[in-house]
Amino acid sequence: MLVRMTRVSMIARRWLSGVTLAMLALCAVPSISVSPAAAAVTEYSLSVVEGVTTLPEHSVAHVSGGVEPGAPVAISIIHNGTVVARASSSRWNAWLSQVPQVGDTVTLESPIGNVVGSMVYDGLPTIDPTVCAGSASFSGQRSGGDTVEGEFYLLVPHPEYTATRGRSMAQVTVLNGPTFAGNFLTPLMAGETVTATETLLTPLAGGARFTYTSEIVRPVGACPLPPVPPVQVYTPPPLVGSILKIVRATIQKALSSGLLDEVSINQGGTVMQDLFLQGGSLPAFASRRSKHHAKPALLLARGSAVAGTSGGKVRVRLRLTRRGRSVLAHSHTVHAVLVTTLVGSKGAKLSLGRRSITLHR
Repeated sequence: MLVRMTRVSMIARRWLSGVTLAMLALCAVPSISVSPAAAAVTEYSLSVVEGVTTLPEHSVAHVSGGVEPGAPVAISIIHNGTVVARASSSRWNAWLSQVPQVGDTVTLESPIGNVVGSMVYDGLPTIDPTVCAGSASFSGQRSGGDTVEGEFYLLVPHPEYTATRGRSMAQVTVLNGPTFAGNFLTPLMAGETVTATETLLTPLAGGARFTYTSEIVRPVGACPLPPVPPVQVYTPPPLVGSILKIVRATIQKALSSGLLDEVSINQGGTVMQDLFLQGGSLPAFASRRSKHHAKPALLLARGSAVAGTSGGKVRVRLRLTRRGRSVLAHSHTVHAVLVTTLVGSKGAKLSLGRRSITLHR
């Protein structure tokens, strides 16, 4: 009996020693406290999605707002100071099937009544028309400073749901001012849907963060036709000319071979000259009758010459009219006025003014 009791005492003593050591070990482990920095960060989000997919019945246009960890939240669309749409939730996410117009303000409240963040919707990003079937490019316009992501996918309708196939992300390589650019690893195909999403992250007090995203969604369409080159219409330069050599001939010379003059013109056309006896009404242009009621001046000689396509110097020979020959044949000195007119190939007309000429026998 004594031996048996001794064995029991030894076993009890060993068990108690083990428990004691375990308790001492637990007491030796330092206590672990959770610092505020390790606590969950509050994440607020506000999102605007606009556009359509290849399945119009699969609507994607909406505004949504949420908070993590879950809390009451409300979102609003404000147009010209008036709330035109609003939704709220007592849990964590609110949803509107309406999208804002450009210039409208979208707001996020959490708790309801406390505006956490607001943004003025600018209609961005946009996707360039060159992001089209057969092209692997990805480019468009963005709000300055926002990061941009893009993707394309194929929507496959089923009786109770719509599946997404072939999702591929864009490789954005350029974020330059109001533009972005990059490419996809494979060309787009007609029937797929392409998206562009820009994101703006704003730190808030206490370590919280507010994330605003704006997304545009559209089907992949045909590439735009190259622009038609403008029709090159030749426009001649303004008509310019001058008299290079004025008539310097005698009455006898004029009676025998006429009068010779030299005129320059800067384009193809006709040079016309009329020589009138001084006194009487003169026309504004050569080869035109005077429209004044005063007695018209007597026409002594007339001549014209045609310039080539590029113009240049032309010689005009003025030949006496019948009445002009009679006047010069019976005169020792004749005072005359030379009227010179240029007519361009396109119909432009220019008078070089009147020059007084005196012919002596």
